[in-house]
Amino acid sequence: MHIKTILAVLSVLCLTLVAGQRRNCDELTRRCELCVERLNNQNDRELPVLNRECREKTRRNWRWRNVGRCELTRLNCQGLDRRMNCNDIAELAGMDRIN
Repeated sequence: MHIKTILAVLSVLCLTLVAGQRRNCDELTRRCELCVERLNNQNDRELPVLNRECREKTRRNWRWRNVGRCELTRLNCQGLDRRMNCNDIAELAGMDRIN
């Protein structure tokens, strides 16, 4: 009888701990935008090298649009279980597929 009670309490405790660790990608994006506003380097904000390389790598599959630092941060948060290559970024960002 006590074992069932202990298991029930441990289950509730574990579920509570897991739920408390859920990612809040929107909050992360808001904090990023506040920080990025203070950057004087446009390359840091707009990531031109990443955008240029990904546009080239995905030109046959995706209509690439420029992704900024904070959007990339949000996409990384959402795609935690992915490799986050250019194709994953395009898919998570909702870019148009060509084929």
